[in-house]
Amino acid sequence: MEPTPKTSTGAMVMRHIAPEDVPAHVRRLDGRVDELWVVEDCFYAGGISQVTAVLANTTESTVGHGIAPAPFRNAAALAMEWATLARLYPGRLACGVGHGVDYWMDQIGETKASPVTLIREVTEATRALLAGETITVDGRYVQLDNVTLEFPPMSPPPVSLGVRGPVSMKTSGAAADGTIVAEGPAPADIATYRSQIDEGRAEAGRSDHHRITSFAGFFIGDPAELPPPPADITPGWAAVGPVDQVTEELQAMVDAGVDSLVLVPFGDPEPQLDLAIEEVLPNLRLGADWRDADSVFEQLAKQ
Repeated sequence: MEPTPKTSTGAMVMRHIAPEDVPAHVRRLDGRVDELWVVEDCFYAGGISQVTAVLANTTESTVGHGIAPAPFRNAAALAMEWATLARLYPGRLACGVGHGVDYWMDQIGETKASPVTLIREVTEATRALLAGETITVDGRYVQLDNVTLEFPPMSPPPVSLGVRGPVSMKTSGAAADGTIVAEGPAPADIATYRSQIDEGRAEAGRSDHHRITSFAGFFIGDPAELPPPPADITPGWAAVGPVDQVTEELQAMVDAGVDSLVLVPFGDPEPQLDLAIEEVLPNLRLGADWRDADSVFEQLAKQ
């Protein structure tokens, strides 16, 4: 029987950490979690520059760009930036594209009539360019004329969509390598999302594994001392309470089938992440690492 794939663990690099403090912060987290994810929220630090700094100051953890807002990211420019990072830091980059928060997109004059069309066009074009293809696109929002990257990555990084609604979930299944659920989904939501994603995958004829990354808010301690989450964060599920309770809540997310569990600390990030890494993560049942199992081809050969 094929083992359950191992759930990766990650930590969010919180947006309120000043850029000059990010290098030291991520150096102390490197290798203690599998993934480090960078926020790109308006009007904090830029996503690409932060990802670059995190990659330059770490050696073990994968670094995720979560999430580039499609309305102000040209597909060719985004592909150029990600391709450069993927070549400089092979195998350590993960990428994400999202709709962008509506009122932020209003503020910068980038509201689009059809956000789903936009995100699909940007994602498909960017993934094609990262794969080394020469493409011409005459879409509703993306126009490219015979474009090829001079330096495509040797191994294209995975591109996930940071989305929530059912139509966007189907689009993610059809057009992306994975889905990032950033607004604190509850364990019960994961099966619904997977079903919507699979519907899009089936329509697109895709059979590759589609990775679900969940950003999970948490606070270890007395709930009465819980700082309020940022006002613009969509209210959702969070793990709050003593170590045992937080462990139980996060285990429910793992058991729901997420591929990556990214910790989003409420309160002072360093002590909260230290507590989670030292006292919660070792007690989670994360499944078997795929490298410990026979490959799919070896399993087929034994049948």
